[in-house]
Amino acid sequence: MTDRTFARLKPEGLDELVEDGYRRRRSGDLARAFSTPRTEAAPPRRRRPYVLAAATLAAGLAAVAASVVVTDDPAPRPTPPSASPVAPPVVDARSFLLAAATTAKREPAESGRYWYLNERTLEKVHVAPGEYLARIKELSARFEKKEKELKGDPEGLEAAREEFEREVGKLKRQELPYTAYAADTTESWRAMRPGEASRRIRGQDVQVTFGSPEDEAAWRAAGSPELVRPSAGPRDDATPRVLSIDNPSLTLQNVRELPTSKDELRKRLDELWKRSPDSAGVGKAGYLWQTGVDLMTAPIRPGTRSALYQVLADQPGIASKGEVKDALGRTGVALSVSTADGVDFRFVFDPGTAELLEYDVVDKGVTQLRVAVAGMGFTDKLGERP
Repeated sequence: MTDRTFARLKPEGLDELVEDGYRRRRSGDLARAFSTPRTEAAPPRRRRPYVLAAATLAAGLAAVAASVVVTDDPAPRPTPPSASPVAPPVVDARSFLLAAATTAKREPAESGRYWYLNERTLEKVHVAPGEYLARIKELSARFEKKEKELKGDPEGLEAAREEFEREVGKLKRQELPYTAYAADTTESWRAMRPGEASRRIRGQDVQVTFGSPEDEAAWRAAGSPELVRPSAGPRDDATPRVLSIDNPSLTLQNVRELPTSKDELRKRLDELWKRSPDSAGVGKAGYLWQTGVDLMTAPIRPGTRSALYQVLADQPGIASKGEVKDALGRTGVALSVSTADGVDFRFVFDPGTAELLEYDVVDKGVTQLRVAVAGMGFTDKLGERP
C-alpha cells in the first residue's frame, strides 16, 4: 500500500511520505534501545477514576491493580503473608474494555482550537534518511520525465508506473549494513477549523544506539550518515490532512461525527475497512488495531470512545497480558490480539483512567514498533501544551 502511495505523490510531498514509510517498516528488538527522553513530556489528560455500574466490572478493575501476570518485571513480587495464600484474580481483556467503556461514556465532552499530541517513538533504522530521500526524488524525477514522454500511450505509461513502483519497493526493502536504533519525540498541534494552520515539531531529543561496537564502527566507516532527521523547528502547514492512510475519508474534524453506539460504530468501521486502500493486505484484526490507535489519539466524543472500547471487547482473540511497564516507565495493563500471520498488536492502558499509554507491534516475537503517548488534549493556542 505504501508503494502505491509513493507512485501517486509528487516530489514535494515526499518528506511526509518518508515518515509514513518508516512508521510501517520498523523491525527488530527495539526495547533494548529505548530510554526515557530527556525532554519533559507533556502530562497526559487527567480523567476521573473508574465509576463502574456493575459489581463484576468493579471486581475486574480491582483485579487489574492486583494482577500477578507481569511481563516486564523480572523479579517476582512477594505474596503477602496469610493463613492460606490465594493468587489474586487476573482481569480478562473483555472486562477491562467494558470497564473502560463505562468510564469513557461518563467523561465530559471537551473542545478547543487545536488538538495536541506528543508521541515518543522507537524504531530500528533501515535506511539513512538523507540517502533514502535523495534516491526517492531521483526515481520520482525519472518517472515524471517518462510521464511526459509517454503522454497518449496509456499502456506505456502503466508499464512505467509499475517499474517505478518496483524500484521504490526494492529501495524500501534494502537494509543498512549495520544495526542501529533511533528514538525521537514528535509534537503536533492540529487545527480543528479548516483553513487554519497546524504545527508539527519532530525529531526532538534524538537518541541513536547500535547493536554492537562493530555496528557502530561500520557506521563510521560508511561516513557516519545521519540516521534520524534532526528537528528543524516548528513547521506550520494549513494543508488539510486525513486522519490516516488506512482511512482517507476520516479527518480530524469529522471523527466527531462517528456514532456513539456500539452497533452503529461497528457497522461504520466495517464499511471503512472494506473501503480502506490497505484492506487487501491487512486483516480485520490488524485494521481494527490501527484504526483503534488512530481514534484513541484523536478528538473523538466520549460516547464514540465508549463504543470503540465495546467494539474491541467483542473481538475474538483479544487477551490480557497483565501489568507491564511502558516505554516511559509507566505501569499499565497490556491487551493484545494476534493475526493469522503471527503479528501481535498490543495496547497498553492506564489501569486507573483507561487512557492509552502505548501501542506496539510484534512480529513473531520481535518488536516492530513502539510508540508511547506522552500527552494529548485540546489547547486554544498554537504551540501551547494542554
